[in-house]
Amino acid sequence: NVALRTDSNVWTWGGNTYGQLGDGTTDKHTSPVKISGLSNVVAVAAGGYHSAALDSSSNVWAWGRNDFGQLGNGSNTVDYTVPTPTPVRALISNVVAIAGGSLHTLALKNDGTVWGWGRNQWGELGDGTSSGRLSAVQAVGLSNVTAIASKGDFSLALKSDGSVWIWGTGGGFPTDPAYTPQQVAISNVVALSAGSHTLALKNDGSLWAWGYN
Repeated sequence: NVALRTDSNVWTWGGNTYGQLGDGTTDKHTSPVKISGLSNVVAVAAGGYHSAALDSSSNVWAWGRNDFGQLGNGSNTVDYTVPTPTPVRALISNVVAIAGGSLHTLALKNDGTVWGWGRNQWGELGDGTSSGRLSAVQAVGLSNVTAIASKGDFSLALKSDGSVWIWGTGGGFPTDPAYTPQQVAISNVVALSAGSHTLALKNDGSLWAWGYN
């Protein structure tokens, strides 16, 4: 678990096999511990055994499991484990949102484009390939994105026109796997959340869902 306090400090707790709590150890913590080395954090994301933080200068930091390069530091760690926050290298600037998948990470830029790094076996990075990436690559064909979400091996984007786009595998969409973003048959969406299934909130206040049930 990862929590961001109003004072911009990050706290974590739970399992810590791969250093995903970011406290420099692999010890499990049953109560929250403060992560050192981070300041002015504005957003956090938890993936599968890795975590990420976005600071007010649009810098992205990541820690935890890194066998597929999901930390974006330009390498995949031999023993998988990076137990303290490290800067994401070769990442585009002007990041406004982040999301963590099972073994990949997503970033949304202020120009409405989506970027990702890590495992890409099922197309979860949306770049049209199944090649894993140690640094950020752009999801093709997406613009005007306002929000992103990810869980497991699929990724989601919400565009300013209220349309939802999805790629990867396991997200409950017709073409699976999808190596490039596909539009979901739903409109007027204002918010998204991803788990083993997907939730979408429409502008009329109704809630819609699809996927594992």
